[in-house]
Amino acid sequence: MPMIADRRVLLLGIALAFAICSASAQSIVPPATPSLATIDWSKSELITITMTDYEFTPRHLAFRRGLPTRLHLVNDGTEIHDFTAPDFFKTIDLRDPSVMRSSGIGIPVDPHQRKDVEFIARMPGRFGLICADHDWAGMTADILVE
Repeated sequence: MPMIADRRVLLLGIALAFAICSASAQSIVPPATPSLATIDWSKSELITITMTDYEFTPRHLAFRRGLPTRLHLVNDGTEIHDFTAPDFFKTIDLRDPSVMRSSGIGIPVDPHQRKDVEFIARMPGRFGLICADHDWAGMTADILVE
């Protein structure tokens, strides 16, 4: 009989520990990102980056987490340029994912063209930015999400 009581106490202890862990896990789940359809994109923060042959201007971009942003990409160069930032793109919600290449890691902009990219950054961090075709020539920059 003492063995049965010990098993019951053990099972009760396991159940209690599971309940406490479940309650703790539920309390640290981040709030859901608002639906992109409900965001007022007219109030987006505008940031422009110019791509010329072998250079991004500015070379340091800063975005604020959780705020709608419109990134205005301007290609003043004579060649196609690419805004490639794989790790950054994993941490944002794009309003229109069709602006990206099918690879999901870059946004091409033809010579003398412009493209707007609207997004919300979900996570803070530092990210690398390259032109996939011209990084060998030093066409790199960095992104900071605060």
